[in-house]
Amino acid sequence: MIFDPPPWQPVHLTRDGTRLAHIEAGPLTPQALPLLLINGWTGDHGVFTPQIAHFARSRRVVAVNLRGHGASDAPEGDYTMEGFADDIAWQCRTLDLAKPVVIGHSLGGAVALELCGRHPDLAAGVVMIDTIVLPSHDAADSAEIEGLLAGVGSPDYQTVVQDMAWAIGCDYDHPARRQALFDTFIRGPAERTPQHVAYAALRSMVQDHDPVPAARACRIPMAYISADVPLVEQARNLDRLRELCPQLVTAKTLLAGHFNTIEVADQVNAMIERFLAVGLKAGG
Repeated sequence: MIFDPPPWQPVHLTRDGTRLAHIEAGPLTPQALPLLLINGWTGDHGVFTPQIAHFARSRRVVAVNLRGHGASDAPEGDYTMEGFADDIAWQCRTLDLAKPVVIGHSLGGAVALELCGRHPDLAAGVVMIDTIVLPSHDAADSAEIEGLLAGVGSPDYQTVVQDMAWAIGCDYDHPARRQALFDTFIRGPAERTPQHVAYAALRSMVQDHDPVPAARACRIPMAYISADVPLVEQARNLDRLRELCPQLVTAKTLLAGHFNTIEVADQVNAMIERFLAVGLKAGG
């Protein structure tokens, strides 16, 4: 199976001289809450291609490209969870996107949590997909993080990023399909993400940012969908997240890697549908 590139063309809003990209699809349906999709590290909205196509049949869907990612501008400067969240809050106000359900993949899930804790009246619910929400800071994990940051800051930046992305992909998938997925949705966006963006964003997520205040402030319905990647099982720290956010519900996609939004889109779409139908009423 060969994957076609996403059919939607990004449009831009300019905030303080920086163009921030997003795509929009679907009808303005008053009875259906809109979705706000946030891409992961070195990615873009392409990772949500199946979700945009599926949910745009019935509701408004806005998928942003984080500052420095995809079709958004990448000026020199800080790339922090707080900054990403404030960008997106501004985009929501500018687009008159009222009470969306926020869905973030990977780093986008950490941004989603910061957004919903930092701007507690913005969203109706939040879904994080295979996100390192509460990074561990014990000695072994800290050494691993330092090694990863050193690699991302090195001249071999592109190789480090792509090797890591391949390692957490789907070992269960047909090799040709896995390669096509990687080439279409992962390698391309990563090659367009400047090194200074990738390094600063990763450092903020895993080392500099404290997500606990946002988690404590976030009292809206919350779901977490993990991938079948034992490599990062401990890093997810869902027990601690549940302590901070007792409304949390969790699920796991079957036999799929980190990019499960594409690998097993039917599973992810069904879980999101269930959250929209039941979780928003039961949580919060």
